[in-house]
Amino acid sequence: MSEADIILHHYPRSPFAEKVRLALGFKGLSWFAVEQPRMAPKPGLTALTGGYRRIPVMQIGADIYCDTRCILRELERRHPHPTVFPAASAGRAEMLAGWADHHLFADALGLVFGLHGDRFPPELHADRARFTAGKYDRWDSLRMKARVPDLRAQFAIHLAWLEQALSGSSPFIAGTALSVADLAAYHPLWYARGNLGEEAGLGAYPRIGEWLARLDAIGHGSPQELAPEAALTIARNAGPAEVMLSHETGLFRIGMRLTVMPDDWGFDPVEGELVAIDRDGIVIRRDDTLIGTVHVHFPREGFTIRPAIGQ
Repeated sequence: MSEADIILHHYPRSPFAEKVRLALGFKGLSWFAVEQPRMAPKPGLTALTGGYRRIPVMQIGADIYCDTRCILRELERRHPHPTVFPAASAGRAEMLAGWADHHLFADALGLVFGLHGDRFPPELHADRARFTAGKYDRWDSLRMKARVPDLRAQFAIHLAWLEQALSGSSPFIAGTALSVADLAAYHPLWYARGNLGEEAGLGAYPRIGEWLARLDAIGHGSPQELAPEAALTIARNAGPAEVMLSHETGLFRIGMRLTVMPDDWGFDPVEGELVAIDRDGIVIRRDDTLIGTVHVHFPREGFTIRPAIGQ
C-alpha cells in the first residue's frame, strides 16, 4: 500500500457512506474499505478521529477527513477529473446538496424508522437516541409510527421537487453534468428504497426512476477490504501531509488548542492543536499514544469550533 491510498471507514448500509462510494465510482478510483460498527463503541475509528464517530471517515496516511463535505472536497483536490463540482452549477449544486443532506435525508430516515422501526434491534434505537440528542421522538417505534402520515407528506413534497428539477432537458439535478447535488439527493432515496421497497413511493416519479438508474449504474469504483488494525498501522507509520488550507486565523491562533464538534447530532468533541483554518475547513493536530501524530480535517459548515478548556 501507498501512503496516498484512499481508505474509507464505512459500513455497507450507511447512506452517507453511499454518497462517498458513489463519488469514488464516478471518479473511477481504487480504494480500501474498512468496515466499522454501525453502533458505538467504534474504537478502530475514534482512535483515528479523537472521538468523532459519524460514518463515513476517509483516511489517507495520517490525514483523517470527517464529514462527506470535507471528504468530497479532498477527493476533488486529489482527483479532479471527472469533477463533482462542475463550474456551470457552482453554488447552486452546493445549496441543493445542503437541502438533500439535511431535509430530504431526515424525512427518509424518519419514514424508514416510522414504518419499520420495530425491525431494528433495541440497542440500535438506544444508540441513535443518544447520538441524535433525542430527535426523532427518541427513536421510540410507537411514537415514530404516529408521525408516518406527516413524514409521508413531507417526503412526497421533496420527491415532487426532485421530479420537477429533472423535468427539463438536463439529466441531473443542477444541470447537464453530475454534481454534489446528485450525490446528496441520491443517498436518502437509496436508503429509503433499500429499506422500504415500493412503500417508499418512488414508483410514482418516472424521471426520478430514470435518474436513479443512471446513478445506480455508476458503481463504487474498485474497493478492496482492509482490516481496521491495518488502517491504524498505516496512520502510525505515516506522517501528516502538508496542509493545503490557507492559514487564516481570525478568532483562533495557529497552535492553540480547540474543540471541533458537529452542531446537529453526534455531539462528540474532538480536541487538538489548530494547524490551519479557512472559510471551508479546519485542520487540527492530535498526538495519540496509539497511532502517533495525525491531522484531523473538518468542514466549517455544520461544525462548532471552541477554544479548549484552559485556553
